[in-house]
Formats: sequence, structure tokens, C-alpha cells
Amino acid sequence: MRRGPGLSLLLLALALPGAAAEAGPLPGETLTRIGQVAAIPADQRQVPGFAGAWRPAAAQGKVIDWIKGLQERATPACRELRVIDTVQAAPDLIEGGARPTHHALESWEVEACGKALRYDVWYRFEKGASRLVVVDAKGADFQAELDPPYRRLRELAEARRAEEAGGKARWLNLPLPPDTLPVANRSDGRGWLADFAPLGETLQDWTQLVSVQGLPRVSGNGQAVALLEGMQKARAARCGVPAGEVDLQPPGSNASHGVVAGTYLLCPQVPGTNYAEMAVVKAIEGPDWLYVVQRAWRLPSDSAEAVRRASRQPREAAEAFLAKVQLCNPALERSACPAPFPR
Repeated sequence: MRRGPGLSLLLLALALPGAAAEAGPLPGETLTRIGQVAAIPADQRQVPGFAGAWRPAAAQGKVIDWIKGLQERATPACRELRVIDTVQAAPDLIEGGARPTHHALESWEVEACGKALRYDVWYRFEKGASRLVVVDAKGADFQAELDPPYRRLRELAEARRAEEAGGKARWLNLPLPPDTLPVANRSDGRGWLADFAPLGETLQDWTQLVSVQGLPRVSGNGQAVALLEGMQKARAARCGVPAGEVDLQPPGSNASHGVVAGTYLLCPQVPGTNYAEMAVVKAIEGPDWLYVVQRAWRLPSDSAEAVRRASRQPREAAEAFLAKVQLCNPALERSACPAPFPR
């Protein structure tokens, strides 16, 4: 594929000569928060890291082809390319106005003929005029001077790198099941959430559901256990079953910030319906949020014991999924979070 560099030159040609970009926010810009934009999982992983988890396979392939084209025209030419990692470099940026434009920036680390290289991957989503630009990070200053949105994204990426280097940031690993799509999302002063269901299902009519939520932290430990105990009490009162136990789980690298707790919720018959619900929930006390992730199933209603037996395999699948859900400090360890939730 040899279209990439041509598009890059087109962007340069469209820029106003001598119009250097000024530092700082763009007029009317909006920086997205975690949970604000619906996160669409990749349909197939072609590369490691963020892009492999959250970009369509076709988009991943276009970036790979673009980088291959750049390397084939390099001096000396290189045809041995391996993608080492991909990272969400900055929060997404939305330009307001008559034609709102959504910008996203990734950082791709590759090995080309034994050399480590880094590329900026800039997505510009605009109705009828979306485009992709791949830029060698070493030579990106000139492109940034000509394109204010790209310049702004690079500023945000620098701020994020500083935050991560200082140990203040966390990644939430969320390796969603195949053929799962977002059905709801929200982000406001009360926190954020995102719900995912199998293809074709909705938030009202689902057979399986993955929910991820971030709640504001309170000082000290105990928030995770208190929340899950409250969920158990509410389920018991609604469904007429005894409240279940809340278990403390190994905190792993999260030990310095708070506990990790889990619980199993069962409702033999949801009031007013003919189905039962079961869910396995994990709560992680992070330094920034209380992260709450659950995987739930709906089953035919029956006695509590019968539903418990019928939910054995779904429960095992939910527990296996939640075992991979954890927080990573990107300054120290990234390999445990191959599918970091967009933030």
C-alpha cells in the first residue's frame, strides 16, 4: 500500500504557508474523559497493545501498510518490520463548530531491521472527510507546526507521558469477549461507566453483559468491600435470597493503593420477568477511582439452587474473565495490561 505518504504530503500542502501553530488549547476544544466516548473493541487483533484491542482490524492494517511503505522507501530500504507495542498517546480531542471533528493519537513502537522506531498515528474523524496520518515521531515537529490539532495532541501526549512517568496513572485491563459491542456509556461528576453486550443485543434486552464503572475514591481502604456488601444486600432484598459473601482477593501491584474484592450475585427470578440473573463482580481500589467490573448472565428463572447449578459454567467463564481485569502502573509494568481501557 503506497497511499499513506501521499496523504501526508496533501495535508502539508493544505496548510497555510508560514502559519505556525500556537501552543495551548484550540478554540472550542473538548478533551474527552474516560467513559465519555463509546469504546468499540477490535474485531481482530493484529498488533499488540491498545490498537490491537480497540481499533478495527482494517485500521490496524492500514497503519502497518503505511509504516511498511515508509520503510521500503527509506535509505537503506527495510522490509523486516515488527510492531512491538501500541499506546493511546493522549485523550481524544473534539473540535466544535459547524463540522465537529474528533481527533485521536496513538504511539506505535516498531522494530525495523533491528532499529527501534516510534510513529505517531493520528486519526481525524470528520463526516465525509475522515483521514489517517502516520508520522515518524522524530520528524513530527514540522507537521505539528502546520496542523494545530496534531500539535495539540502532541502537547497532550507529552503531559500524559509525564503523568505516567510520575507513577500517577493507571491502566485498566479489559479483555472483552469476542463479538462484544458497547450498548451504553456515561461520564460526569459522579464517575463513569460503560456497558457491553453481544452483537445485536441492547442494554434492555441482553443475555450477557459486561459493565465497567469508575466511582470517585474516598480516603482509606474499605470502599470496595462496602460497595459489594451493599450490592449483596440490595440483591437479597429484591430477589428474596440471602446475601452472599464478599471475598478479599490478592491485590497484586495494587497493594499500595487499596484492596481488591469480589462477589457472586444471584437472583433466581428478577421481579416482573421470567428470567434469572447471575453476576460475578470485582472491585479494585485504585489511586484515582474505585473500579467496578462485572460480567453477568440471564438464565431461565427457577429455584435458587437450580439457577445456581445452571450458572456454574457462566460463573466459571466470568471468573476467568475477571482474573485478567487488573490495574497496571505503565511506568513500571505494561505487559499485564494488553487491552487497556480507553481513557
